[in-house]
Amino acid sequence: MKLSPVQVAATWALMQGSIAYAQIARTCPASDASICFALNVPDAAATSGTGDIFFQIQAPATTHEYVALAQGTQMAGANMFILYQNAAGTNVTISPRLGTGHMPPSVHNVQLELLEGSGIANGTMTANVRCSGCHSWEGGNMDFSTTSAVWIYASKTGTPIQSDAIDADISFHDDHGGFSWDLASAKGGSAVNPFVAAEVATTNATVSSVSSGPSDAVLIAHAIFGCLAVAFVLPIGGILIRVGNLSNGILVHQLIQYTGLVMYIICFGLGAYYASEDGYWGETHPRLGTAIFALMLTQPVFGIIHHAMFKKIRGRTISSYFHLTVGRSIILLGIINGGLGLKLTGRGTGAKAGYGVGAGIMGLAYVAAIVFGEAKRAKTQGTSSRDSSVELKQKSEEEAKQMEEGK
Repeated sequence: MKLSPVQVAATWALMQGSIAYAQIARTCPASDASICFALNVPDAAATSGTGDIFFQIQAPATTHEYVALAQGTQMAGANMFILYQNAAGTNVTISPRLGTGHMPPSVHNVQLELLEGSGIANGTMTANVRCSGCHSWEGGNMDFSTTSAVWIYASKTGTPIQSDAIDADISFHDDHGGFSWDLASAKGGSAVNPFVAAEVATTNATVSSVSSGPSDAVLIAHAIFGCLAVAFVLPIGGILIRVGNLSNGILVHQLIQYTGLVMYIICFGLGAYYASEDGYWGETHPRLGTAIFALMLTQPVFGIIHHAMFKKIRGRTISSYFHLTVGRSIILLGIINGGLGLKLTGRGTGAKAGYGVGAGIMGLAYVAAIVFGEAKRAKTQGTSSRDSSVELKQKSEEEAKQMEEGK
């Protein structure tokens, strides 16, 4: 039977109406415009709020160690997907991880599937991914029936990671940010790979930048002030008063230690802000740093008392031993805590080695100065005791002689 043009047009329109076209929302929010992300929420997930979703990560293959996309407003508790090359450098590895603050994220169990179209071509890594559990994860969830959702991203430039392992070591990122994704422009289609489907509408999604936590500059400033305070300034003040033989040694010691105190106060303020914003107060580094800060605040008062009493009685008192013991503990614990801070951020071996060597040398020099100072003090006290004994003996002999002459 031959159909009329009107019937053909009607049949075509009916068929088109039955096809669920997928929409892909694409955005390139990073400072490197060659890093892009795309998202599709199939009709089923868009209706129920749960179910399979599809996302794509594209990034330069030769200039980046890794690129990461994550669900969440900050790294702590984020559902992360980290892209890097496979061991052969011919394909890609996608690593699901759970963000735990500014420390290396841990691998966690989420159902991901690398789909057709993934790989490395023309200098670009591409991961087309189906996620079957992205509506909920440990510490977070995302409702795909809403109109928008917050995602974050991060990347690290450098020699590409090449590994088949999903738990490959990664170093601290050098670019990161966050954005609110308009889910309305990403909805539609059935639960099939939309990135290779013939009937797909791709839009450059309008995204709104959002805060993904405090700036890395805050973390860097925190590290600089903290390392300088506990691994350089405070040890120098302690060393000079013991081996410096300065005429105004106490004044120099006080000025240096007050400088270190101010630097550590700045360090603590920045660190407390960072810990609160990124949610990792439960880690050893911020807890130990807080204890050191509390002890450090006692030092000015007990230091003044110690020096005043020592000048008066030429000996140590209870305040002296408190000031000395706490001061030495602050410096040594501070040096250790600096290393814990580097471990927490996941810095590379170069940064850790540099700090370890520098802080280690300063720590050993400080301990050596303590040993030298105590030995010198003991020797001085021994000489003073012998001199006093001789003087006392001579005085006794003179008194005895006078008494004898008076008889």
